[in-house]
Amino acid sequence: MIKMRIVKDPEVRKKEILRGALKVFSKKGYDKTTITDISKELGISQGLCYRYYASKEEIYDAALEEYSDHIVNSNIKRFDDDKRSFKEKIMDFSGNVEEYQTPESDDELMYELFHGENSQKMHDQLMMKTASKLVPYIKKELQTAKDNGEIKISDIDSFAYFFVYGQVGMLINESDSQDLSARIQDLL
Repeated sequence: MIKMRIVKDPEVRKKEILRGALKVFSKKGYDKTTITDISKELGISQGLCYRYYASKEEIYDAALEEYSDHIVNSNIKRFDDDKRSFKEKIMDFSGNVEEYQTPESDDELMYELFHGENSQKMHDQLMMKTASKLVPYIKKELQTAKDNGEIKISDIDSFAYFFVYGQVGMLINESDSQDLSARIQDLL
């Protein structure tokens, strides 16, 4: 019997390869995974994998990008409310660490890869990528608050970086979200 070639939309195929790679990364670990492993998982040729991704590193980067986009976009939607003051938004954003982390568990494969056993390096990369995507949002919020007279900050860019990356540092070193909220309250 002749095996028929299945032609799929390029974006569908690319996503399929990414999802297959995540399964293999989770089972074998990123370092031990090869493109051959990924192609076997999906029942496709290595060449097809290489048509969409130049390397397993590129697949990992795509996963990091997709997952951080999901986390940021999910959280920005929650806090994008023009009826609240800047301080209320920031306190909500900073004081509900568990809620901020909730979108991370929406995708089991991504969650397992970035939060699983022996994945500290990947988790830290995710935190830094997510932080870099939050900075423009925080800058916008700071500028709006400044324009509305809620705050008097001369260097919005520096404060936005300090605020976002400072919280990342505090989250890495602190497990008590109430303590984080109190620290942010003191800054405001």
